[in-house]
Amino acid sequence: MASSAVVESPRASIFQNRPFMLLWAAQFISQTAQQAIWFGMIIVVEQVSQSSVHLSAAILSTIIPGVLLGLIAGVVVDRTNKKTVLVITNFLRALTVLGYLLYSTSLYVVYAVNFLFVGISQFFGPAEASTIPALVPKRHLVTANSLFNLTFTISQLVGIVLLAPWVIKFFGASALFVITAGIYLVAGVLTSLLPPGVAPERSLSSLRRSTIVAITRKELSEAWRFITFDRRTWWAMVFVTLSSTLMLILAMLAPRYVVVVVGIQPEDAVFLFAPAGFGILTMTLLLGRLARRYGEMTLAYLGGFLSGIALVAMAVLPSFAPVLRRYGTLLFGGPVLPTGQSILVPPLMVLSAAIGVGFALATIPSQAVLMERAPVQSRGRIFAVLLMMGNVAAIAPLAFLGALADLIGVNAVVALVGAATLLIAGLGLRERDQVILARAPREEIPLP
Repeated sequence: MASSAVVESPRASIFQNRPFMLLWAAQFISQTAQQAIWFGMIIVVEQVSQSSVHLSAAILSTIIPGVLLGLIAGVVVDRTNKKTVLVITNFLRALTVLGYLLYSTSLYVVYAVNFLFVGISQFFGPAEASTIPALVPKRHLVTANSLFNLTFTISQLVGIVLLAPWVIKFFGASALFVITAGIYLVAGVLTSLLPPGVAPERSLSSLRRSTIVAITRKELSEAWRFITFDRRTWWAMVFVTLSSTLMLILAMLAPRYVVVVVGIQPEDAVFLFAPAGFGILTMTLLLGRLARRYGEMTLAYLGGFLSGIALVAMAVLPSFAPVLRRYGTLLFGGPVLPTGQSILVPPLMVLSAAIGVGFALATIPSQAVLMERAPVQSRGRIFAVLLMMGNVAAIAPLAFLGALADLIGVNAVVALVGAATLLIAGLGLRERDQVILARAPREEIPLP
């Protein structure tokens, strides 16, 4: 079977790879649209209901499809041309987003649109992840993943901070949904310009309704055995899942932390999120060189430990407020120092940057490992398992850690999350020798 990978000069820059640039541009604008949609959806639910119960239902309706459809999506993607999936899902999302225009009639319409929109996106994610290694050579995989993570971070800023709030303020939520539908149409056109790709070894038409459940279970079982059989792949998946779950947990705990612990307003939390984004951006630009020198999994372990240490430091930071105030006064003088617990803001910004660096170190090299080692015929299933693990891992923390913070305090919960992160990184380090032995280059690892 012919490869779909783009042949390029050994010295060619990834920015000279036209197919990759098309996919990258489509990813950026579609992610920007998605972030803007989530913000707009939360705003309209709050405006219509003013109820935390309805807001919880709205968030839940965006998580359940990933659990129910994520695995099936992997099987379908492996049996379908990846370019076809990318184009169709972008156009379908453009059409689905228009359903949000009916939000004023009933919030249940919003929940239904959420479910359908996220369900379609479950097919887009594995197809996109499977397409990257087909468009770029192995030596550019870390760089490619760095760029995708970079634009994901930027898309959050553009979608949540710039696009959605201003469009809603001046033109209303309906205008936002129409604009994002147009953005998805553009993404569909960009993906339609990609190379044809490779025909799947097994066609989707070979599936029968009576056997699709059995085949799905069998093929996903094979993918799961591959993930657990190859320890390097296993720990790469663990660190990707851990990092994505940590980001969701921190997004949930951060507003309460800055109010209760630091004593600033919730809207000022954005100044604490910014250093994390700067940390991610900085490491994204350096990771290609670092991975070639130290190895992907070494960076992943380092990222896990750095994130865990920073979280534990956040939990104990309030205990050092008197010391910070005392020595700060000696160095700078009283008038220039912030009052009260806000003395914690500068060191907290440093810890936030460290968490961002840890996130990038743990996530980007691990994604490159998954793309490099996954067999071509099962990449879709493997990335579907990855996305499903991220969704499942996020449900329990999002459901219970908020209530736990009310019971034992937000500091204690942050400390527990940090300790759990250090424990997982430590367990991975115990298998370091096995991981190093597994670093011999292999184009593909057969399913056991």
